[in-house]
Amino acid sequence: MKRIIALIISFLMIFGLSGCSMGQSGIDGLLSAPKLTEEQSEIHEALIRNVGNDISLKYPKSGENRSAFVIENIDNEPTEEAIVFFQYNDPENDTGTVMVEILDQNSNGNWQSVVEFPGAGPVVDQIGIKNLGYDDKPSIIIGYSTLNLEDKQFQIYSYSEGQMSSIYTDKYSIMHIIDLNGEGHNDIITISTDETGKSTASLLRSENGRIVLVDSISMAGGTSSYVSSAIGKTADGSSALFVDSTKSTGIIQTEIISYSYKKLQNPMVTFSKKLMAKTARQSQYLSMDIDKDTVIEIPETVTAKGYEKYDDTNKDKQYLTIWKVYKDSYSLKEKYTSYYKISDGYAFIFPESWKNNVTVKIDKATGEAVFYKYNNSLSESDRELLRINVIDIGDIGKYNENDYRVVSTENDIAYIAKISNPYDELGVDFNVVKSNLYLTD
Repeated sequence: MKRIIALIISFLMIFGLSGCSMGQSGIDGLLSAPKLTEEQSEIHEALIRNVGNDISLKYPKSGENRSAFVIENIDNEPTEEAIVFFQYNDPENDTGTVMVEILDQNSNGNWQSVVEFPGAGPVVDQIGIKNLGYDDKPSIIIGYSTLNLEDKQFQIYSYSEGQMSSIYTDKYSIMHIIDLNGEGHNDIITISTDETGKSTASLLRSENGRIVLVDSISMAGGTSSYVSSAIGKTADGSSALFVDSTKSTGIIQTEIISYSYKKLQNPMVTFSKKLMAKTARQSQYLSMDIDKDTVIEIPETVTAKGYEKYDDTNKDKQYLTIWKVYKDSYSLKEKYTSYYKISDGYAFIFPESWKNNVTVKIDKATGEAVFYKYNNSLSESDRELLRINVIDIGDIGKYNENDYRVVSTENDIAYIAKISNPYDELGVDFNVVKSNLYLTD
């Protein structure tokens, strides 16, 4: 129950449903804004003095900055500025878009409002403050979206002497700030779709305060929506953007955008569409850096041993997840075999000895994943090796008595394991379990 409540609250917070005004109704009124730091409280008080208290703070949905208060030096002067996102609650002032307020500190160190302007949509999707190209002055990149989060637009601003100037604007589905070419400076990579449904990846750079298009390349056709993206490395150490998209058939496939030979590259389209077809898998299985080594792994689902005759619609059917990495030779190389339980937010990487020798069953009484030596069929596979469960952290004591040990904790959740048969030829010890269990939430 605690896990469910925590997930609901996290979902609501991410979607900016908390506010500052006691006058809000509906679900907004059920949640209070996150507790502010002392500095944020001072900024908040300065904001209220300028705009009144009938407002709701707005929180970016994605990106590194998830706070309604972004405190950075945006003009290269000695002191930092604050960027605050909010929306007026009263109809007289509400423009239907998020408002952006810039505050600075005066000579006494007190925060005061400098400029206020409307954003390009009712929702803040993300914000980044980076030096782009070879410019030595930070650019403010803010992405906005409609309430359904589908139509997105970003604006690049320059701040100087109390004035915020918009120097570039464009639409996007995906946007990242990245040193894609490894030259030591930040560029912007976007993926956008035009009216005909054609999607394009574009690399943008700042040159002398102007945003210029460095290069662009086509994305694969047949995409219904882009569901995830991750910046990381390929297996050979090159920087790349890994993009997961849902196709019209309902499956997910992955494209990889990199930069070499002074051009954007999309090998899944340009060199080998068969390679992209090999990334096809069920929905919800997203590319990620599963082991936190900066290399992005692409998941592939395979039927666990013993479930080959189960129909895919059978809820009892179990799958294993193969994690693959991309190499510059235009190939996908298997890195790990795992049991990946998305609903519980973990993946357990199989030891080498387990590959093709172990299957998994779900204990319907406890919900535990139970691993067995596979022997001809599920019914004959009764040599239990390991149990993994996810519980409320307050319930750990109940399990300690039954030889369970805590592998990891996160918030109010504990990931626990019981080694059933450590002396089996396929048996594992606790160190292996601890090193091979990765949290994915």
